[in-house]
Amino acid sequence: MKIYVISIEDENSLRLKKFLDQDFFKNGQLSLTKIGIKGGDLSAKEYFEKAVRGRSKPLTPAELGCTLSHLTALKSFLATDDEFALIFEDDAILPKQLTLKSLEEEIKNFNLPKNVLFSLGGIQMKESLKVRGTLRDQLFLDKQVLEVHPHFYNRVNYAVAYVVDRDMAQNLLDYHRQIRKADDWSFLFDFNKNSNILMTHIVDHPVIEAGETNTQLSAIEGERVKSTNLPQSIYGNSLGYNFAKLKYKTYPR
Repeated sequence: MKIYVISIEDENSLRLKKFLDQDFFKNGQLSLTKIGIKGGDLSAKEYFEKAVRGRSKPLTPAELGCTLSHLTALKSFLATDDEFALIFEDDAILPKQLTLKSLEEEIKNFNLPKNVLFSLGGIQMKESLKVRGTLRDQLFLDKQVLEVHPHFYNRVNYAVAYVVDRDMAQNLLDYHRQIRKADDWSFLFDFNKNSNILMTHIVDHPVIEAGETNTQLSAIEGERVKSTNLPQSIYGNSLGYNFAKLKYKTYPR
């Protein structure tokens, strides 16, 4: 399974060094690919075409760079023969006992659907508290797994750590032909009804408040805005959403 790290940090930065000093990377002598596109380094024309044209609220340079970095990782993955890719952002906090081998074995033994995005962290964060779905009977690394209902795709946040199969990688590349924020999957089920999002709490993430200016915590939150003029999902509101709130469960705290 290929590992990709989304980071705009240079090789000697304290932030990147702290991330790579975690036991997951030190113990396994892992081969990984670092990808980091700085939105501020793009030409004015490219920024306008990808982040401004046709939008009432443009993506910020940081948001655009983050999404392009994730898309580049997905393209790189599809150029391999691997079945799955593991993608981290450089603020992911990994448990000491986690190894790539244990993760790969668990994925092999877990009944993941096709065309899947399996989030390993983010479900525990404040912004995702309203995510609902069906709890799987089978545990993953001793953690419960929530299969997210499409009515709650708009509540899913954070691309800090996730696994995708080849179908989902291509699905996301197609989905982002009109580029969204990297963790905006609100329209994904409308776009492709074979899409599946599963979430569990294995990887942690620093607590980030809206408007955070400390770049050691978040290089993007200070610029973060929501675009309102992209196609809007039929899920996440309406009478069906209210019924879904009654039927489906949140992740246990």
